[in-house]
Amino acid sequence: MSFVFILLMVIKRIVNNFNLMLAAVAGLIITVTLVASIPLYSEGMSESLLHRQLTETTDQVQPKSSILLRHFEEQTAAAAPVAPPAPASGTTGSGSGSSGADSGASGAAAGAASAPAPASSGNVFKKITLEEYERANKYLAEDAPRVMGIPRKLHVTYGQTDSLPILTRTDDASLTGREFAGYGFLAYIRDFDKHVRLLDGRLPNTRPDANGDIEAVMATAGLDEIGLEVGDRIVVVWEKNGALTPINIKITGRWYPQNPQDTYWFYQLDYFNNGIIVPEESFFNNVARPYDGIGHEYAWFMVFDVNAIRSNNVDNVLEGINEIRSRTATMLGNVRMEISPEALLRDYEVKLFFLKILLFVLSAPIIGIVLYYITISAGMIIDRQRNEIAVLKSRGASMWQVIGVYLAEGSLFGILALVVGPILGMVVAQFIGRTYTFLVFSNRELLPVHITAQTMQFAGLAVGLSVGAMLVPAVGAARHSIVTYKQEVARQTRGPFWQRWFLDFLLLAVSGYGYYMLSQRQSILTLGEAGDVFSDPLLLLVPAVFIFSCALVFLRIFPFLIEGLSRIGGRFFGVSVLLGLRQIGRQPGQYTRLVLLLTLTLALGTFAASVAKTLDRNYNDRVYYQIGSDLLLVESGTFDELSETWSFQPVGDHLEVKSLQGVARVFRTTGNANITGRGRPQEVKIMGTDPPDFARVAWWRSDFAGTHFVTLLNGLAADEKGAIVDQKFLNDFKLKVGDSLVVNVKQKPVDFTITGVVNYWPTLWPDTERFFIVNLDYLFDQIGASPYDVWAKTDGVTPPLQTVQELRERDFIVSRYVDARETALRLRDDPGRTGIFGILTVGFIVSALLTVLGFMLYSFLSAKRRMQQLGILRAMGLSIRQLISLFLFEQGFLIALGLAVGTVLGVLTGSLFIPFLQIKSEAHAGIPRFVVMTAWDDIVKIYVMFGVILAIAFPAFIWMLARMKIHEAIKFGEEQG
Repeated sequence: MSFVFILLMVIKRIVNNFNLMLAAVAGLIITVTLVASIPLYSEGMSESLLHRQLTETTDQVQPKSSILLRHFEEQTAAAAPVAPPAPASGTTGSGSGSSGADSGASGAAAGAASAPAPASSGNVFKKITLEEYERANKYLAEDAPRVMGIPRKLHVTYGQTDSLPILTRTDDASLTGREFAGYGFLAYIRDFDKHVRLLDGRLPNTRPDANGDIEAVMATAGLDEIGLEVGDRIVVVWEKNGALTPINIKITGRWYPQNPQDTYWFYQLDYFNNGIIVPEESFFNNVARPYDGIGHEYAWFMVFDVNAIRSNNVDNVLEGINEIRSRTATMLGNVRMEISPEALLRDYEVKLFFLKILLFVLSAPIIGIVLYYITISAGMIIDRQRNEIAVLKSRGASMWQVIGVYLAEGSLFGILALVVGPILGMVVAQFIGRTYTFLVFSNRELLPVHITAQTMQFAGLAVGLSVGAMLVPAVGAARHSIVTYKQEVARQTRGPFWQRWFLDFLLLAVSGYGYYMLSQRQSILTLGEAGDVFSDPLLLLVPAVFIFSCALVFLRIFPFLIEGLSRIGGRFFGVSVLLGLRQIGRQPGQYTRLVLLLTLTLALGTFAASVAKTLDRNYNDRVYYQIGSDLLLVESGTFDELSETWSFQPVGDHLEVKSLQGVARVFRTTGNANITGRGRPQEVKIMGTDPPDFARVAWWRSDFAGTHFVTLLNGLAADEKGAIVDQKFLNDFKLKVGDSLVVNVKQKPVDFTITGVVNYWPTLWPDTERFFIVNLDYLFDQIGASPYDVWAKTDGVTPPLQTVQELRERDFIVSRYVDARETALRLRDDPGRTGIFGILTVGFIVSALLTVLGFMLYSFLSAKRRMQQLGILRAMGLSIRQLISLFLFEQGFLIALGLAVGTVLGVLTGSLFIPFLQIKSEAHAGIPRFVVMTAWDDIVKIYVMFGVILAIAFPAFIWMLARMKIHEAIKFGEEQG
């Protein structure tokens, strides 16, 4: 058959079977959409976080997206990692006496805090010529945007001398006597005139005035500090090889920045107070060239457009940063790139890589279900066309020609999916980004998703997998002649290949080994506090493999189950039920595919819902354990230096703020417990509190102790010397409740009696600490009062900042606060967490819709295929009601069986594997203990969703059966063959 003939045949087949083909096309498009959505979401979410990090406000003067290159003309300065980017607030102007020329330190460092370590260093130290500077300056001015591959928003060049003494008199006595008025440095800043406002005078000229003085301007604060006015003449003194050289300067203007917050000011503004600013041309012609060696620092500051950074150009930006660094180092020697976004970009690449792996691994079972749906939907369509295939083969068509027809058909569908899938993938990526938890969504801002070459690569791979899945049943059908086909129609002769090769038991063994590995490691993944690192991603597949293997094993016993039911129910069941069971038992292969699809969907959905609920619960538990209550207030009091005592407002006065429903004092300190005859003292963490108040505000979980929380605190309150201790402390020292001991707290012995034992206590870590919980008033009586924290229970509605402001208005000294709800909500924006919940939710919805679509397709084709049989049954005397009962029983039985087995399997998988999903932080892993939750409320939602969809679909088939005519059904059945 020629290609044109095959193509025409394919088009005719698609037109004639358009409604059925839609089901297969839907599966293919969904596969491509799901696969494409993963890189789209990963890149969009990571890009959004990257832009947020690059643009967020910090204490650093320079934006995180900027590049700052600095070259020093002195070897000592080049080796010193000090720079002026971020001096402490309120710093006085640089150029104090301690930073004069004699110090050898960079004038730029005066009055400034130490800068962060440079991103990289250039070559070994070497002095540069002005020609080398100009060549480097030209390269950075003209080539940097091209090298970076993104637009540049700001480019500033800067140069200065070292900090030099300033004279207001020019006589020899002032020069030799070092009667300096202050210190300053000569400097230029490109485009200085565009960013300042002159309060007095004018901008300097590039040439010296008639007296040969270099014209310059100074900041108004700098002039006031030295006591100068516009028009004054000063002298800066440059010392070289012991010789003092005066440089005459005339102040022509007093300036102030147009916008003090402008990014242009890449050093703290206070730093420029002592700058004697001259035009760039003047700096080189009148300062750098006449006074060889006076140049001290040259800097290049560039800010690039972070919005132009995309997931597909991060590598180019990093390469550009490296090229700029290496080229300038080659040209200038000791040049340092002290600020750049390189670290953030590399961190972005690592997080993006791991996030993609995590989501692909989590989506693998869902993609498997979708591919399986494509296979069975194509199989059901091909089953209807098997007679046609057999006729083609009997007329000379080869197996490969038949397969070629279906390959061409699948390729046409694949091209359509390749066009539509990535576009729908962008919608699904936004859907994932708005997932709050399983089947729950929030209104988050849209992600910056873009279809990239990598997206299309993944989409192409999905098309290949989907077309391959469509060809699987075609290959099986193309192998049959008309004779073997009729034999198979009469009765299935052998089981599917996975049963013959015992792949179900092999997969079960693999999942068993995976469970053993997990039981040894006790965790599938390990995340940092931000949830951005994990290990052994393939272990995430173990629960899915377990579900698949158990479902396949169930299908092995499915025919025996049906056979047993039909034999047992022969005496009890009605005609419709008995006929349905025998039909299922006679051709189980036609039913097991649908049962498997439904079982897998329900099992994975149940497991996913339980995973989401468990992770959600334990995320919140972790936050509350770290904070202790709804709101943590770090407070202080008033200290009397004469009596050396602290005084505080009554803690109950906090309740005057309406948003607070309860408060408790919590004081922390460290002591040493002396156990007689038990060796050296044991360091213990001590928490003092008021038991009645603490019981009202503290977060608690019943598994933290073997005794009820209120009982523990009642026992503590009943004995002022009482102490609740951790279980490990009791075990280590062989103590018991009622024993007494002495603890040295602040060099004072304090007597305690053990009144209770706990395994966990909020904010205390039993893996690394031994701890006591004691009565605060008794502790303060022994060691004296000290500032304490306040734990508060809030109404959950009022913003915590408003609550803190109201407390401060009532003279409470609140230095810091931490809100548990706010912290938990912030953690929900973590891309890994959102991605996990999003892919589980999207995967389940996709699987559920495809499962329902598969059942509807099966019901339609089954009814069409069995028209002759149904017509004969109708002619034998079965009523329409009995036929409808037969249809409903078959469908209802398969659905109920799939729902039941899927739910049981999902719950079993959750109980086995969810404990290994413990999120392990960098410290105190597994505290508090992981609580496994079975999401019965979400499982009910799953049932309701299936019920609603099927309640809409079933009436259509019932209507079709009710309108069936006996003679038409028998004739149609004969045509179907």
